This record gives sequence, structure tokens and C-alpha cells, in this order.
Amino acid sequence: MTNPPLSVAIIGAGMSGLCMGIKLRDRGIDDFVILEKSAGVGGTWYDNTYPGACCDVPSVLYSYSFEPNPWWSRKYSPHNEIRAYFEHCADKYELRSRLRLETPVSTARFDEERGLWVLALANGEQIEARALVSGLGQLNLPYTPEFEGAGEFTGEQFHSARWNHDVDLTGKRVAVIGNAASALQFIPHVAQQAAQVNVYQRSANYVIPRNDSPYTAKEQQRFSRHPWWQKLHRFGVYLRAEGIFYPTLRGRSLLRRLWVKWCRDYLNDNISDPVLKDKLTPDYPVGCKRILISDDYYQALARDNVDVVTSPITGISEEGVCTEDREPRPADVIIYGTGFRTSEMLSGVQFTGRDGLDLQQAWRDGAEAYRGVCVSGFPNFFMLYGPNTNLGSNSIIFMTERQVNYAVACIEKLLTHDLRSLDVNANVMRDYNRYIQKELDGTVWVASCDSWYKNAAGKVVNNWPRSTTYYWWHMRAPEFTDFDMT
Repeated sequence: MTNPPLSVAIIGAGMSGLCMGIKLRDRGIDDFVILEKSAGVGGTWYDNTYPGACCDVPSVLYSYSFEPNPWWSRKYSPHNEIRAYFEHCADKYELRSRLRLETPVSTARFDEERGLWVLALANGEQIEARALVSGLGQLNLPYTPEFEGAGEFTGEQFHSARWNHDVDLTGKRVAVIGNAASALQFIPHVAQQAAQVNVYQRSANYVIPRNDSPYTAKEQQRFSRHPWWQKLHRFGVYLRAEGIFYPTLRGRSLLRRLWVKWCRDYLNDNISDPVLKDKLTPDYPVGCKRILISDDYYQALARDNVDVVTSPITGISEEGVCTEDREPRPADVIIYGTGFRTSEMLSGVQFTGRDGLDLQQAWRDGAEAYRGVCVSGFPNFFMLYGPNTNLGSNSIIFMTERQVNYAVACIEKLLTHDLRSLDVNANVMRDYNRYIQKELDGTVWVASCDSWYKNAAGKVVNNWPRSTTYYWWHMRAPEFTDFDMT
């Protein structure tokens, strides 16, 4: 038997889903549920527990604007502190009573006649809601390449986003496949334990120093006693990201040439071996792939027990990873640092809109949404951290707060006007995405390099093409003339 319909169902208890729950309660909408597949809140910060995991956005900015944390231990705090922060938010804003953990959603179908979303849970239960919010984001499904022979490997193998802490790497021969954002963080820790680490690199990264440091007790006390001081600090960090990172992404700016110099100087300062230096020198425009930050990555690659392998992988055998150069490199453990299935988005749940339209079918040419939040043909449905809202700079939480406010305003309209459906107009969404792709043509992301910002056809489906300040203005309020309302 199905319970009475809720006003809102939220999928995911990461930073997006929790923010939505908090803001719904602020507006007096209390009959909602947050459905989370994991056993705790935090989303990617619950799943990613690999050694060295931390955010590459300063902690003061990677937190809600309405819930500052004066007690961050470092400028770039580790994953356990970030997860504890979201646990704190769930407690402070009394979301526990609306939270259902270990509750995966299998399918979500819009019932057009009744104007309800019908969610089928993995346990066989069914939930109905007037509005549906996805907080699944872009980084929730690990990507593991399908290498021939992977099932024959006799050692341990796992993805970094599902780290196997039962495997002791001490004295082991470890193969690391991938060398981007996650691998950059865990390789230095693995290198300290393992006898040998072979890092299989497809392309080099642009890397700059993180310049991490702890906050002193005096700084923490000042932030706690004088919240305006931390707000000023946060604003300075925000402006730096807007003024330094963002201009490198558009046009042939002087800053982009300076970025190349900064990255090259950092490489030269830490790598003296000319062969290794050549391997670690990117051959694509700076910013085309994510610019990475680290204080110990190059230092780890320079260790005697670490080798960077650039020969392409041909498969996996019982003994280890096979490459085109046929050089034997036996391994006891394979760790996949190969990122996430970012361009698929929301593929952990089957979403069905009007007339049986499947979301993945609607996105067959690449994921699209209106303002990153709404998809035509899927009424009363709102996404957080959706298509073309990722950043090459600044904090995604800043973006998410804008999306949450926009979605809550739409949900209020839906409920207070007793609408059966609120659906963005198809022509409006089409024109909007033409505008987005035109804007993206002026960014470095369309350059000839592979990145997780693009789908298989080369379309940039993940990133926002302009500044976050512009996005704030762009998302300040819905224009309901853009919607078809029933």
C-alpha cells in the first residue's frame, strides 16, 4: 500500500540534497524525504576514503554560505573533516527525521494524469511525491575501463572511490591506472608503503602547488568570535578564483601564458630527470583538462620506487598490466584512479517523464538541461549539479546554492498554485542550450584534448562557460513564462 504523496522527494544526501532539505524547511515545506543509497550522509565525501583524499577548493569556500565552520584544521581540509561538516549540518538543521539511509532508488516515473512522481525503491517499496529533486550530481558513479583479461588477474584490484582498506600495501607491487585528481592525492601515500609503484599515465597534467597549511588556534578563535572575519576571508578566496582561474578558460589571455609558466616552473623545481620531466610535460593547452594542485605529487613520482609508464595499456593478465612495449611489470595490487562516469549523469536511476520518455534516451546526443536544473518533458523534476554547471574554477557549493534557491522557488509555485505540472518549454530549453554551446566555443575546453568535461562525441556537457558571478545573476529567480503549467 502506498503512503499519501509527499510534497518533495530528494534523491541523494550529499552536499546538494542536504542543502535542498535545509532550504525547503526554511520555506516551511516540511513533508519531504531524502533517500540515500549509502549508510551515511556526505555523498562523494562518504564514498571516497582513499589516503590523502581532500578537496581542491579551500575549505572556507567549500562550505555553505549560511553555515560557516570556524574550526577547519587546514586551508584544504581532509575528507573526514568535510564529511563531519555535512553530518553536523544534517544534525543542526534536523534533517535526520526526513533522511532514509541505505535506501537506493531504482526508478522514478512521472504519472502525468495525477501530476506525481512515483519512485520504486530497491527494497520493493513505492514512494509518491509532487516534486522530485535529484542530488546525484556528476561524480557518483565510478568509471572502471573494461580491459581484456581483467578478470584473470590473481591479485587485488579496486577503484579509488571504493578503496579497499583491508588490503595492506606494505611491500607490495602496486599498479595505479590513471593519474588525475584522485590519483594525484593517493599516489604519494601509496608510494610510502609499497615496494614498487607503476603509474600508468595516458596524458600528463598541469600541476601547481597547493600551498596547504594549518589554521592556527588563534585564527580559529578569531573566526569563531568574529564571523565577519571569516566571511571576509571567504570573499577573498572567492575573488581570487574568479580573477585568476576563470580568465585562463577563455581567449588567449596573458594569464593563460602565466599559468603555463607557473606549472612548468613547478615541474622543473621538483623533477630533475629529463626523461621523467618529458613524460610529465603536457602537450595540450592549459585548462583544457582540469588544472591540478598538490604539494607532494611530483615529489612522489621522483622516488626510486615509482615509475611513470606511458606505453598504452593493451590488457591485464594474471601477473599484472600489459602494455604495448611488452615490458613485464608484475603487480600484486591494481588501483583504478580512472574517475567517474560523468557525462552519463543520473544513470544510477532510471528516470521516465511524459509519454514514457526515458531520460537517457532524451540525452542520447548529450546531457542538456535548462539552467542546469530542469529538463523539458520531465515536469516537476529538478536537478542539482546538473548538465553544464560544473566549474573549472571556484566552488561547486556556490553553484549548488543558486540552483537550490531556483528549484525551491519553482516548487513553491507548484504547491501554492496547486499545479499538476510545471515543465520548462521545449523551445526555451533548446534556445538556452544553443546559447550555452556557443559560449563554450570560446573556452579552452573545446580544444583538442580528451577530458571528463566532454561526452564521447566531443560535446562539453559538464561545464558552465562563464563566471560564477554571472551564474549568480542568471539564477536569481525563475521566469515562469519559460514554463508550461497545467
